[in-house]
Amino acid sequence: MGKLSLYEYPDASLNDSLEIGRKIAREFMGSVSRATLASALQMSDRGGGFGARIGAMRIWGIAEGRGTIRLTRNGLRAVNPLTPEESAMARRDLATSVPLFMELASRLDGLPPDRARLALLLEDITGANRIEIERRLAVVSRVFEDVLPLLPLSNGSGIGARSGSSDSPTRPRDVLDDTGLGFLDIPELLEQGSATSVGLHSAQEDVGEPRIEVVFPGGRISLPESIASLDVIIQVLQERRNNMTRGSGPSAF
Repeated sequence: MGKLSLYEYPDASLNDSLEIGRKIAREFMGSVSRATLASALQMSDRGGGFGARIGAMRIWGIAEGRGTIRLTRNGLRAVNPLTPEESAMARRDLATSVPLFMELASRLDGLPPDRARLALLLEDITGANRIEIERRLAVVSRVFEDVLPLLPLSNGSGIGARSGSSDSPTRPRDVLDDTGLGFLDIPELLEQGSATSVGLHSAQEDVGEPRIEVVFPGGRISLPESIASLDVIIQVLQERRNNMTRGSGPSAF
């Protein structure tokens, strides 16, 4: 397992960890000794690679135990479900078991981050130094983005949102809260058609205030220079790119 400050995270993806879980369920009836499992995986039970895989299964909540590795209830539901719905629900529950990933997802609203933004978010959330973050960034990015579609959004909606859940970790002050802008509802904005033509900028622009401006046919974005504003602009441009990819053309934006 990996660790940034007080935050632990799995070194192996959820899918890779579930593959080992399936092996434990099918070949060992859900419980197996550490040495026997290592042999079945053709690994050394004293090796770092095997330890990282077992540690990842514990962090995901797939397995528990040390000398004997046992699948948890959610682990069994995910690898040996009675219905597809049970499998999907179990995978969502497992995905939400990593506090660091829940914190990241709450600040991204389902959007995969680029390398620079992920590094800044990790620094803000964990307080770890940048050299340590740089060393672990590739693994965190790969494992996190694999489960991002399963995680709840900051507003409680999304594929991974669990209604009535009260055990999600409380997140500290969000970096997006600094201007009060948050994320715009871009799909709703697009349905209004002419919203971008009248501009996303505020009606009262302070003279001399640093701003970010993007101009395109039929629309203009002008927002105060901040992380929140950049997030809004990125979302708008992504939707514009999706429209062009689908063949709708820039005019559909």
